[in-house]
Amino acid sequence: MNHVEVVEKLFMELEWEAKMLPDYPVMTCALQVPNGTLDIFCHVHADRERILFYLRPQNLDITANKRLAVAEFVTRANYGLSLGNFELDMEDGEINFKTILQAPAAVLSTALLRPYLLLGVETINHYLPGLDKVLAGQETPAAAIKALETGTAVH
Repeated sequence: MNHVEVVEKLFMELEWEAKMLPDYPVMTCALQVPNGTLDIFCHVHADRERILFYLRPQNLDITANKRLAVAEFVTRANYGLSLGNFELDMEDGEINFKTILQAPAAVLSTALLRPYLLLGVETINHYLPGLDKVLAGQETPAAAIKALETGTAVH
């Protein structure tokens, strides 16, 4: 199987209704998680033997005046993560959690790819309540991260 076929098979195995974007090697779907709804984008770069998952929370209003606090939050969240990272576009406020797998098609399988997607979903779901508190002005980024990482760190 090639990279795109493995990605399609993974989404079918998970029973997530995903579709390939026209003219792009990107599979996308929306997923409800306990702490919100995520848009999932799986970018396939077969020529580089690379698959990237971008998980983006829906309905976050990260206005310009909140971006520095969110940047601090994601920087603190990123510290020590074992796989993947948060990224924030300082221009428009878009936030993603990203994981990447690089593997040749000959060794690629859904069993190999699955943890890269599911760990990303688990991680962003874990951090969403703290991000929401920072956006609402209820907690500082440091306090929000400390509360989330006490006892059950995702790292």
